[in-house]
Order: sequence, then structure tokens, then C-alpha cells
Amino acid sequence: MALAYLAAVAVSLVILAVALRPRRAPDPTPPLPPVPVPAVLLATTALAEVRVILAAAAQLAHQLDTAA
Repeated sequence: MALAYLAAVAVSLVILAVALRPRRAPDPTPPLPPVPVPAVLLATTALAEVRVILAAAAQLAHQLDTAA
């Protein structure tokens, strides 16, 4: 009976030692370089944003004109 107890304690200590061993953190991956955006896409996106802003301003002006 004492032999079984000692074996259980030994196995438990081995499991504890394996669980608490220091682990190496993986090396961080280097950051990816930024992908260049074509100038045509930037111009199209900027133009679309300007159009949305102008449409919202026109809608607001119409609502303020109707309210007054």
C-alpha cells in the first residue's frame, strides 16, 4: 500500500513539474509592409466622399429651408 502511495506522489510531482516548467514564447512575426494604394483609387474614394458630404449638406439645407 505504501508503494502505491509513493508511486502516486512521484507521478503527481512529475506532472506538476511538467505543468510548471518555463515555456519559450514564440518569436513575434515581423510586421507586413503596407500595401501601396493606387492613386486612382484614392482619387475615386476622395471624390465619392466629397459627393456624400455635399449631398448631406444639400439635404440639411433643404430641411432647414422647409423648417423656416
